[in-house]
Amino acid sequence: MRESGASLEQIAETIGRTKERVRQILVKHTGSTKHNYLSTQQLYQMVGLPRNRIIELYQDGIIEPKAEWTTGNHHYLLWSSDIAEKINNYYNIHRLCKICEQPLGKGRWVYCSDDCYREGQKYKYKSDEAKQKHLRNIKEYLERRKELSFVSSM
Repeated sequence: MRESGASLEQIAETIGRTKERVRQILVKHTGSTKHNYLSTQQLYQMVGLPRNRIIELYQDGIIEPKAEWTTGNHHYLLWSSDIAEKINNYYNIHRLCKICEQPLGKGRWVYCSDDCYREGQKYKYKSDEAKQKHLRNIKEYLERRKELSFVSSM
């Protein structure tokens, strides 16, 4: 249970012992109460990606945690140590800009330039519907401008 990410308290509740007794048993049999998994914070620091990019990779099904659980408003994920290598391999193959799909330069993970970054952040907090509405408004505005310039040139 500990290797799957369960806390000492969760194990104690399951087997009907105290948390301290579970700790003693783990120390006696494994030499430690620690598990060999990484927290999300340890993973993103190891890989050098922002936290939200790790979560995006998880949500896209590219990487999978070894354990996950929710307590209150918090969602916890534990990762195996080989997941960092999987992320690096993924980025070596899929190193294209999210906006223009050009190859990414060295030291860049998501966007190829500052312009693409700004474009990517433009709709970050808007729904798809709001984004589509905004793009339609821009298109209509450009068409009206084109018609007005055509009429005024006559």
